[in-house]
Amino acid sequence: MLSTDCGFRIVDCGLDIQPSNPQSAIRNPQLAAGVLFLALLGSPASAQQPDSTPKDSTTLAPVVVTGTRLPSVHEVVRGLTGRTATLNASDLDERGVRSLADALEELPGVTTSDELGAPAQLDVTLRGFQVSPTIGLPQGVTVYVDGVRMNEPDANEVNFDLLPLEDVERVEVVYGPSVLLGRNSLGAAVNLVTRRGSAPGAREVEVSGGSYGRYEVKLQAGDRRGNWDYYIGARYEHETGWRQATTSGIGTLFGKLGLIAGGWNATLSYSGAENKIHQAGSLPDNVVDARPDSNFTAGDYFAPTSHLITLNAQRRVGGAQLAVNLFGRFLNTDQFNVNASPPDSRQRNHERLGGGAVQLTGSLGLAGRPLRWFGGVDGTYSHTVVGLYAVPPSGADSLTDSVRANEVDWGVFAGASWELTPSFAATVVGRYDYIRLPYEDLLDPTQDGLNLYHRVSPRVGVSWTGLRNQEVYASWSRGFRPAALVEIACSDPTAACPLPFALGPDPALRPVVATTYELGWQLRRTATGLSASADVYRTDVRDDIFFVAPTATTGYFQNIAATRRAGVETAIRWASRGGGGQLYANYGYTAATFETTAVLSTGRPPGNETVTPGDRLPMVPAHRFNAGASLPLFKDVLRLRVDGRYIGPQYLRGDEANVEARLPDYALADASLEANVDRYSVRVMVPNVLDRRYVTFGTFAANPTVAGAPVQRFLTPGQPRHLLVSISADF
Repeated sequence: MLSTDCGFRIVDCGLDIQPSNPQSAIRNPQLAAGVLFLALLGSPASAQQPDSTPKDSTTLAPVVVTGTRLPSVHEVVRGLTGRTATLNASDLDERGVRSLADALEELPGVTTSDELGAPAQLDVTLRGFQVSPTIGLPQGVTVYVDGVRMNEPDANEVNFDLLPLEDVERVEVVYGPSVLLGRNSLGAAVNLVTRRGSAPGAREVEVSGGSYGRYEVKLQAGDRRGNWDYYIGARYEHETGWRQATTSGIGTLFGKLGLIAGGWNATLSYSGAENKIHQAGSLPDNVVDARPDSNFTAGDYFAPTSHLITLNAQRRVGGAQLAVNLFGRFLNTDQFNVNASPPDSRQRNHERLGGGAVQLTGSLGLAGRPLRWFGGVDGTYSHTVVGLYAVPPSGADSLTDSVRANEVDWGVFAGASWELTPSFAATVVGRYDYIRLPYEDLLDPTQDGLNLYHRVSPRVGVSWTGLRNQEVYASWSRGFRPAALVEIACSDPTAACPLPFALGPDPALRPVVATTYELGWQLRRTATGLSASADVYRTDVRDDIFFVAPTATTGYFQNIAATRRAGVETAIRWASRGGGGQLYANYGYTAATFETTAVLSTGRPPGNETVTPGDRLPMVPAHRFNAGASLPLFKDVLRLRVDGRYIGPQYLRGDEANVEARLPDYALADASLEANVDRYSVRVMVPNVLDRRYVTFGTFAANPTVAGAPVQRFLTPGQPRHLLVSISADF
């Protein structure tokens, strides 16, 4: 596996360098082909080869630091990390994941749902908090690529199709409020650590195809020469989709150039994507039963173009270690929605972001015991323009709303971890955030406004390692998230916004504050390959921002006085020495509840509902279990993998009062068989191998195709059994 940059943002990683036919999503196929050709001509490198240090390179001594910005999960941070998880590239490749949502499904307590009817745009729920490409959901999980925040500034959503998942070395997950990273990390923070060139080099080409017109071409190559290293990855995926009118194309390009010289370890990377994804959405429940492949509003699509440039650099400064991160990000999106009656709607976003962070880490002695410290600053500037258009059956689009926000975020953070005894450590971390979010109405300047948020977020933790190969930890932390641009612009219950949204200077929303208590245990026995963990948590949320939909086509945001997420997560994993067989099992229990009485609007008659303490938040199942096995056969010439998961029943969105029938529970199994001969690999994957029928999402909406337009349950069916065959070769 290729070596990588450091983990979350700036993190100490040692530094011991050893049936329709829409236009294609790729507007420049000649450029993509040229990139593939040039990479194939380059000297070989591979994501499968171990890292090595050239003789003339500069080797930087490691600095062991507990808790830097967000800790590397490869070195569990005592007294600070709480529950963490790592998904490495080989596991993601073996499972054949298509998006970050697919990748996270292996973890305990994580569920996915498909509101948009697009496999590349699933919603993810983790500890009862959501991260999703859907505008309007209360986003409580942050996602980073090499330390750059990927939650969009307009609504904090995450576009999973823009992430370079094929080019990551590992996915790191740290549960609970992330004080070091700042705002929005209420349930967890996720960081994609991308690959870096290594020696000896190699190239890999993979071609795959399967059901529903799906085909994919991938290339990965890299190398290290002297003090320089490089990695490049390119991918194009196309499918006609299992539901009607859902042809999609996804194209990504990633490259990284690294240098180790003069005491510096630096990388400069580029990540780009140009996609067009058609969305099938949900269906009336009677249609789901009869024709689950239908598309109720054919023509919806999401078409983004994204560019991200990131510079990371580290070096020793005296007895400390300096780390610097700089980035620039550019995103244009076109979201088209077909409405039940004209006009249709279109949203165009233009986002320009830039920022960085500087951090120092070090250690010293206190009362004869080691104390590790860190501190730094970070900042981001984002320029966002959102335009909403009415699209009549004929004629030009009409601009109905246009707003602009030049947001400025600043953060200062510091912390220390002190080993009071060889087996007991205590950690204290603090962070101050300042957020300035002006609101400019480009069609009516008299409606301009300004929103300011600032807050101190603390974390205190202790850990005990008195038992061999075991750790017991406890922590208390507090995180927050301010209202996003779209939430601020649509928070007036007397003037609900047409969807996607009509933007205006509505009443102010209070920031969301989450306080988490956590107690956990973990076991790691390297000699036997056994690891296990158990975790109990409770998160009390004040002023949760909730999207309320009084009708199927309007909605607004409001604060809810109190909600809670509490649960239990357990995991056990065994891996044989030498990477042969692997077994795992996870269970998660999540109780996501309202803890106050509130009147909410709903699409169900009579138009409002009263929630009371104890009512469950919709689309958060209480129980989730998954298990799997990966077994070598015939001296590892063949490898069989089977994964299964059970998802418990859950309430539909729009039934916050819990008075309607829930979505039924379901169980799924996926299977794959891989053959490896010399440099070649052939894999056959069969998701939903038992061909179960199930639904992953539900809400309520009026059905205009039925007389009187009655309100019905609208459901998104799950994908039936399908086949994918891939062939890859290393050079």
